[in-house]
Amino acid sequence: VHLGGGARRRLLVGSLGAALTALGAALLFPIRSLGPRPGRGLKQTPYARAKGRAGGVRLVRADGSPLKPDELAVDGVLTVFPEDNTDAADSPTLVIRTRESQELKLAEGRDEWVVDGIIAYSKLCTHVGCPVGLYQAGEAQLLCPCHQSTFNVLEGAKPIFGPAARALPQLPLGVDDDGYLIATDDFSDPVGPGFWDRGRS
Repeated sequence: VHLGGGARRRLLVGSLGAALTALGAALLFPIRSLGPRPGRGLKQTPYARAKGRAGGVRLVRADGSPLKPDELAVDGVLTVFPEDNTDAADSPTLVIRTRESQELKLAEGRDEWVVDGIIAYSKLCTHVGCPVGLYQAGEAQLLCPCHQSTFNVLEGAKPIFGPAARALPQLPLGVDDDGYLIATDDFSDPVGPGFWDRGRS
């Protein structure tokens, strides 16, 4: 079949357009496979209700039971949640009890956020939101199993290896009148990866 110059040009332009559309879809698929963006952004979690509230918000295990500082052994790590919000996807928190010999080098004012060597960070990796949870006690490092981002617990959970570019947000801790661990405010920064919240006010 012989095509004239105009028909041939339209065929080439149409083929190029279809190829670019397919390429765009192929590039978009890996991003979409990370899951939907959270509906309300992650600038505030259920811990935010602790601010200015006497007694703060208790930290509880997955079964809803509260935690006292002496129930976490040295080098121990435990996933906790804000009381009455154990199903909140933006609130899983790691509490870690450091060794007395390990010196904390936190941002100014954050030494008061630690209770008896127990420090708390968001469990959501700041790279793509995978759950961080592997703790190397000797080095005081948290490791994300998805892409091996590694965070220094003693220095505000700043990233020291891997693709994560931002520290894990820290949760300010205290103890209530009954001796249970509480959050005294929300996380220091938005939780999870930055792209979840990009473009939101």
